[in-house]
Amino acid sequence: MALLPPMYTTSKTGRPKSRSKKSKALLKAEAEHARFLKRMGVGNPGRKIVAPAREPAYARPSPDIPSLNSRGDVPTKPEPKVYRGKRKLLGVATMHKSNMVPVFADTPEVAVEIAKMRR
Repeated sequence: MALLPPMYTTSKTGRPKSRSKKSKALLKAEAEHARFLKRMGVGNPGRKIVAPAREPAYARPSPDIPSLNSRGDVPTKPEPKVYRGKRKLLGVATMHKSNMVPVFADTPEVAVEIAKMRR
């Protein structure tokens, strides 16, 4: 599609339409509608419309059958995981791509080997 100059626009750029006076037929229809609304009690603060009472929603009577796992047992909180080993962890090395390997203090040569393996 080619680009068009600014005079070709879809937005309304002209003068707004002049608002003409209401016709007799429109005035008559509005008056008739106002009478209808008054008769129905809309817009009249002296007259209140009372809504009919709602019936409760239908609920099928069913026997109370407990589910299989409704014993009431509550699982206990698991113990927190804490490292209690004798080996001291120096850190984590990346051997290849995302292969994470722990490096301990008792085998420091592993860290050197891992460093040589990387590209």
